[in-house]
Amino acid sequence: MHIIELKDVSKIYRVYKKPSDRLKEILFRKRFSHEKIALKNINLKVRKGEALGVLGENGAGKSTLLSIMSGVQEPSSGEVRVSGRVSAILELGAGFHPEFTGIENAYMYASLNGLSKKDIDQRIDFIRDFSELGDHIYQPIKTYSTGMVVRLAFSVMIALEPDIFIIDEALSVGDIHFQKKSFDKIREFKERGGTLIFTTHSTYQITNICDRAIWLKDGSIQMEGDPFYVVKEYEDYMREKDKGNTNIQIQRANITHAYIEDFKLSHQEIRPGYTLKALVRIKSSKREKVVLAIIFRRNDNIMLSVYSTKHEGVEIVVNDSLDVVFSFEDFPLLYGRYFADAYLLDESASVIYDVKSLPFDVPKGSVLELGIFRIKGKLELNPVRYSFSKL
Repeated sequence: MHIIELKDVSKIYRVYKKPSDRLKEILFRKRFSHEKIALKNINLKVRKGEALGVLGENGAGKSTLLSIMSGVQEPSSGEVRVSGRVSAILELGAGFHPEFTGIENAYMYASLNGLSKKDIDQRIDFIRDFSELGDHIYQPIKTYSTGMVVRLAFSVMIALEPDIFIIDEALSVGDIHFQKKSFDKIREFKERGGTLIFTTHSTYQITNICDRAIWLKDGSIQMEGDPFYVVKEYEDYMREKDKGNTNIQIQRANITHAYIEDFKLSHQEIRPGYTLKALVRIKSSKREKVVLAIIFRRNDNIMLSVYSTKHEGVEIVVNDSLDVVFSFEDFPLLYGRYFADAYLLDESASVIYDVKSLPFDVPKGSVLELGIFRIKGKLELNPVRYSFSKL
């Protein structure tokens, strides 16, 4: 059963340089604005009990999409169907009156969502206790910090016992203690069959909580599917965008007698712990001592590791043609997009003769795989106090 359905949904805003241009547009019947397309032909279905993560850069249309799902905004075109009670934390403090106290705002917001005073009375102790605002809950909202507003907003929204809970970034401004408490509550909500729509810049939270993810780019769905793969593609895109050109730029020596004729990797996709092999075929028109190196770098051009014949004390003498095979056992890199660069250098490793580069991917195996490298370790549980002096 689909609890949310969007069909060909688009949202277009009219943008004015200054407020008076709105009036001038009416009086002179001439356009003083330009259109900004926030969403373009969005087709999306969300199943009952599903947790959907929404990824995208600032301005990609995430907040607009969530506000349309929650009923705060209407689409410019297309159809939206939402079944069930919706609670949404969108703009910080949206729906709260700054002059009212926390308790007054809780009653007001819950009543606007169809709850009777009796229903709210039964929930108010939960709101007071879960928010941990103490006596501040009897103070006006205008005296609250952003973290306090988040505490109150989350407590009120979850107390409404919604069918659909929509969260737009808000929990990122709360303190760590309240974030943990909130995510524990979100998991409880999900286990009870609640539907969650969640947007955040924390890709870890997307992979940890969500069943499915979408990546919004320029108002359209760029990718949809398993959170691991959507997050991977999004992070790869962001790293490449931040860095720009991922092709290596090097100054080769003006020497033509030694070069790399071929470079191959055993895998285009390699899992951590497997063996990656690299074949480098060197050609030279005369006998010469050379150094061969493999450099691993991430797709934002950050160098990760260098392995060379010079480091290993292996001497290479090439005359006509020579194949060199590198084996990297128990490959340590964690998920992401990477490059392997084969460098051919002179005997002193100071002059670059040639470079060839190949991309490869490491898929994500589990939500626990964080960082770049897998470091091997051992764990000991000992009830007796350990003495570090004996290490």
